[in-house]
Amino acid sequence: MDIKPWEYADFPAFNEPVPGATRVPTTGDEIGVTYHPDVPYATAGTTTLHLQILVPQTRNQTDATTYPCMVHVQGSAWMKQDRTALVPTLSRIAERGFVVAIVEYRHSGIASFPAQIQDARNAVRFMRANAAQYHADADNLFLSGCSSGGQVALLAAVAHAADRTDMDDTSLSLAPNAADVSDATRGVMRLFRRGQRSDGRRLPRPSRRPSSGHQSGRHDDGHGRPARSAGHLRAAMTVESYLTPELALPPVLILHGTKDRLVNARQSASLYRRLRDVGKSAELYLLEGADHGGAEFWTDGMCRVATDFMRSQTARR
Repeated sequence: MDIKPWEYADFPAFNEPVPGATRVPTTGDEIGVTYHPDVPYATAGTTTLHLQILVPQTRNQTDATTYPCMVHVQGSAWMKQDRTALVPTLSRIAERGFVVAIVEYRHSGIASFPAQIQDARNAVRFMRANAAQYHADADNLFLSGCSSGGQVALLAAVAHAADRTDMDDTSLSLAPNAADVSDATRGVMRLFRRGQRSDGRRLPRPSRRPSSGHQSGRHDDGHGRPARSAGHLRAAMTVESYLTPELALPPVLILHGTKDRLVNARQSASLYRRLRDVGKSAELYLLEGADHGGAEFWTDGMCRVATDFMRSQTARR
């Protein structure tokens, strides 16, 4: 006997009365999340880089349904990342109707600056080139990052706006015809929080000493000299070095705790002032009492700040 595969629209609902049962109405627009783990997006020598991709899922969703996409660079003090650490946390953004792609970059132990910027740009290209597969809207991509990942995200947006080919390498990308795929984004979010390990513990602090400037990690200038002692490299890793009225930088959202013991909030205040001074759209949220990370950054209210920022920059068709 052949068993007919039912189409959802044709399948009869169970409407028999059941004494004592409670019927719960649904709309079909309730959002769940599908997780695509370890999606390769680039290769560098023997190193394969991956994305953790979170895709909203609803009952009413069709093949043509798309969502804005947030490409997120996880912070790790420029060191090796626990690439699945933020999957539970960033599911909160996906549940609000955004595709989220969490970026693994080449850490400073295997590649010097600007490798991490190249990787972030190639992650954006991969999501744009493969948007249909993951229900992402190729016209509405955003960059975000936490801690050192926030610096990478903002520098990647700056590098695109400034057409810095030295901070790009499409030959590493696994996106088809990568050289023809834009890495443009509609906005950048920089969050000063460090990540969580998959076992729930926070990633270690790289230093006890707070930084009032950029986060330089273990980068060197290619000749064994650390970033702090190489002035040209320190400048290259500092966003403010590139900001001019002519730079076509997308809007920027900055979140920083007022009691951040690792990266002083003055850094974000200075960046915010500089962005506004050169005529860029920028928003700064100072989280009272928050340290370098914590649950304060992922409350419903702060998730709403992030998603409202992205929705406000989304291109309307």
